[in-house]
Amino acid sequence: MTERLDLNLLLPAGMSRRGALRALGAAGLGAAAMAGGAGRAFAQERSLNYFTWSAWGEGPFVEDAKKKVSIDLKPTFYSSSDEMVAKLRGGGTKLYDMIVPVQNYIAPAAKAGLIEPLDPASLPNAKTVFSEFAAMPQWTVDGKLYGVPFVWGANAIAFNKKETGDVDSLNVLFDPKYKGRLAMRDEPEDSLGVGALKLGIKQPYAMEEKELQEVKKLLISQKPLLRAYWKNVADVQNMLASGEVVAAWTFLAVIAPLRKAGVDAGWVWPKEGAIGWSEAITPVKGTSKLKLVQEYANFTLSPEYGEFMARTTRYAPASKAAVDRLEPALVTDLGIDPKNVSRLAFKEIPKDKSRWNEIWNEVKAA
Repeated sequence: MTERLDLNLLLPAGMSRRGALRALGAAGLGAAAMAGGAGRAFAQERSLNYFTWSAWGEGPFVEDAKKKVSIDLKPTFYSSSDEMVAKLRGGGTKLYDMIVPVQNYIAPAAKAGLIEPLDPASLPNAKTVFSEFAAMPQWTVDGKLYGVPFVWGANAIAFNKKETGDVDSLNVLFDPKYKGRLAMRDEPEDSLGVGALKLGIKQPYAMEEKELQEVKKLLISQKPLLRAYWKNVADVQNMLASGEVVAAWTFLAVIAPLRKAGVDAGWVWPKEGAIGWSEAITPVKGTSKLKLVQEYANFTLSPEYGEFMARTTRYAPASKAAVDRLEPALVTDLGIDPKNVSRLAFKEIPKDKSRWNEIWNEVKAA
């Protein structure tokens, strides 16, 4: 039994017992409110406004961040790198803490004052990353590090095996047999890159005018064979699922949902080559949460995150330690072999980006 304390012995002069009880009640409510406010403040402090591709901000990744590092991700999505840059230029630096850029957008974003460098010492998990990605020069500008890739891969060909059989070449995307059932991405760096690889041009992003004209001619000849130029990955995924399209130049992200929907979907880096990319967490210029961004960036380089990402999205982790956690059959299926990097033409900003945009618009208008 708790001993009762005579409150009257503790009252300040002139205060009634009832007044004291009211004061204590108010103090209790105040303490509770302070505790609730502190909890909310802590939650706010551990939240990050995340501007990203849809793959990295979907529910499973938000929950994983909460569970493993107590970070509350608040994602907003973009569908292209140009959209990302345009929205950052248009005031997004005041809205977001971090982005997930492709390597070829780092230099222009840094020079435009849209992103912040990272402290390499804040990324101890970088030691687990394959050297091919940890040392990619495009992630460093003027001696400052803007990201260490947590994921890499290629844009390549998705196809319906029932309709096309096995595929190993870009020829499928130019085959009159599939007229009206093919799709290409509505993005010059991808589609002009595909045209260059088809013509045997090994360095697509260094093309001169003569080569650009050859690619333009090829893509105009392809246009009558296409069902669509797609912008949103959900659109091309739906076309492949419905059978409207039997082969498309697209992202690996479409494959798992197609197989889940019962489509015998294949995925191949064509023998002519594919368009390579890597992505990393990069702080947005002016974020007040740089340390938390760096904490999350380091988490994405961990074996735990890499394994989770590979199993959830079927993208290849850049962490060797993550790959070591995957069964050999899955590693083979995902094409996780840095030796394959030599087969990829990694995206770069074209020598004359405005000219690429003009050529692409001419192809679509033809």
